Amino acid sequence: MESSETSHRWRVPDCLQRPLVTLVLVTLLSSCASFGPYHANTPEHPYNSVRDSKDGRYKLAFIEFGDQGSNLDNSQIKAALDMIHQAQRPVLFVYIHGWQNNANSGDVCRFEHFLDTVSRFPAATGEKVNVIGVYIAWRGRDLTFPGLNLLTFYSRKAVAGQIASQVSCLATLDELALAARDPSKKLHRCILIGHSFGGLLLGNTISHSILDASGTGTRNPSPWDMAVTYNSADSSISTRQLMKELDYLYRYDPARHAYVSRSSGEEGTAVPENRPFLVFLQSENDSATGTFFPIGTEFYNTLGLRYHWEQVPVPGHHGEKVSEREFYTHTPGNNPYLVNYKVVPLGDASPPPNLRATENRAFEANLRENHPDYAFYTSEHNDGHEYSYCHNGKYDPDQARPSTARELWRRWQFVYTGNARVPCWIVRVPKEIIYEHGGLWSDNSVAMLAALVRIQFPLTAGGAPTSLPLLRAPKAPDLGQ
Repeated sequence: MESSETSHRWRVPDCLQRPLVTLVLVTLLSSCASFGPYHANTPEHPYNSVRDSKDGRYKLAFIEFGDQGSNLDNSQIKAALDMIHQAQRPVLFVYIHGWQNNANSGDVCRFEHFLDTVSRFPAATGEKVNVIGVYIAWRGRDLTFPGLNLLTFYSRKAVAGQIASQVSCLATLDELALAARDPSKKLHRCILIGHSFGGLLLGNTISHSILDASGTGTRNPSPWDMAVTYNSADSSISTRQLMKELDYLYRYDPARHAYVSRSSGEEGTAVPENRPFLVFLQSENDSATGTFFPIGTEFYNTLGLRYHWEQVPVPGHHGEKVSEREFYTHTPGNNPYLVNYKVVPLGDASPPPNLRATENRAFEANLRENHPDYAFYTSEHNDGHEYSYCHNGKYDPDQARPSTARELWRRWQFVYTGNARVPCWIVRVPKEIIYEHGGLWSDNSVAMLAALVRIQFPLTAGGAPTSLPLLRAPKAPDLGQ
């Protein structure tokens, strides 16, 4: 009797049931994010998808993709290519954002602040480079209601994988990079960056092209110069497969500091150690990929009754096999079987002389000198001060940018730590450089990126960046030998 009375007491009155259902439906519908495009071009405004600073220091273009991997507005690609074609000395950064972001979110502001910062450095102003950014956008956010948006992990991860599996994204990256390295350009660089699910999207998009070989025995070099992911929120299934294939083709030669062909008679086929095809940077205190990603994937496995896993070889471990579940439930940067580099502290340091930059001076220090030992500088406290330039998701390039006046100079070093030594670096990075999941735009992280650029493209004795030799594709080794 008491149970019946309690049930009746908590029953919603009939007169309120329909309004409550209506309220719930309206809330759900109103919390759906727009499908876009957010920056559509029109005949009257054919370059609505492009913006720049008043003095032209940098330019930013948007290219938006739908959930099935198709471009939402093909004219956005044309506008971005026109912008690159007009530049004589393009330094192009192509960025793919992650979960909970889109073409109109706060990540746009942070990327624009990065472009503006790079354009102000003496290395950019002295060389009169054209700093260009292309923001590759997708529906990383489809629900905006607080709390409900956290339930989109699986759907947004699937969408990122879907976009990567289609043709349009890779074709777009190719077109942008080829436009930047047109033979008529006096100088050019193209750097691809992906974050979180954007790292998933970037890694899976380009992995299939990394091993592409031509019929003449040469490896078709990628049109971009560097590819870097930050806190990739992907399983490490495909990364294991990529590293296994690279370990099959190459062995590391410490005398030459290069990855050389395993095939006899092809020892001349080599990839310099300082030019990995893909770099994964992973913050050591990233709870999103380090803690919640394994929980989320384990829950999905339980829900899908997935209990059988293949035993797969571990790259560089000479026949050792483990359950593929270890790779499904861990991201590349959090997988102890794959991580092969670590950034280690070398202690406090003094700033090099004759620096001209007034902010994040380690960026200039790292870019103006070579790093044969893979050591580099940072110069700031990693306290999030960079985000003060974003106001309600908007960026003001004309805002005053005083020095932090709180420099903290340190030296760090990329160190090989074990596992497969192949031209794919998976690097653990201290929180003083990349803090948590979203710390890729910190001053110290940007300074580290400058060091990676100079490591991959060291300066000649005359101070000019080295040219890029054509890489020969090694033949498959004779496993019977």
